[in-house]
Amino acid sequence: MGKDGIECEDCEVDGKSSSKEVVMNVEKSLIKTAAYSLIFLTLIEVIAYLGWFRGIPDFFTRYGYYLIFLVAVILINAIAVWHVKAYRHVFSCTTGMMVGMTIGMSAGFGIGLIVGATNGMFIGSLAGIVIGIAAGSYAGNCCGVMGVMEGMMAGLMGGLMGGMTSVMTLNDNVRLFVPILVLLMAVIMFGLVYMIYQEEVKKLKNVEYKGFKFLPFITVNFIITIALTFLMIYGPRSFLFG
Repeated sequence: MGKDGIECEDCEVDGKSSSKEVVMNVEKSLIKTAAYSLIFLTLIEVIAYLGWFRGIPDFFTRYGYYLIFLVAVILINAIAVWHVKAYRHVFSCTTGMMVGMTIGMSAGFGIGLIVGATNGMFIGSLAGIVIGIAAGSYAGNCCGVMGVMEGMMAGLMGGLMGGMTSVMTLNDNVRLFVPILVLLMAVIMFGLVYMIYQEEVKKLKNVEYKGFKFLPFITVNFIITIALTFLMIYGPRSFLFG
């Protein structure tokens, strides 16, 4: 086990090992964390539906479709943050700024897009900005204040663009556009994971892996998922949605 309770089968006792061994353990832990998180968040949405939303007319037509992609967006971005923080490594300014920008933009745009599709541009953009700035600045602090600023700027821009995109495509195949954009986010996040390995981890002879505690990780995801779910269903919405 790693020092923070994440499985680390091949790591040495002092937390140091070759980069190849550490990467293998990080990626195995990442896959397990993603699988457990997906199951947990899906169960949360099912329980919420049975407990609160079952009586809402046309629930699946109006909200159910977008809640599926809400879970996907949260999971994609959360796993990217997990991967950055698992190494507990101070990245170079260039890499850190790229991390903050990518995660801030993806989280802000994704949340803005999904919430905007059910509540309109104002609420969608506001939710996207808050989540995007928080995720981008937290991920970007791996290189200091430059990464934090990059993450905040990307979260601001992404949140606005996400809400705007959903409203602009509201009468033009928005339901088809959402899964395409979420898939592209997943591809971009995979590229970010690969970039971190190529630009940072691969160059080091010894890489420190301290893990990332699962309970705080899943708790934050739970709070964000529930808050956004209730916002989408009971929150204020544009006149475009009646």
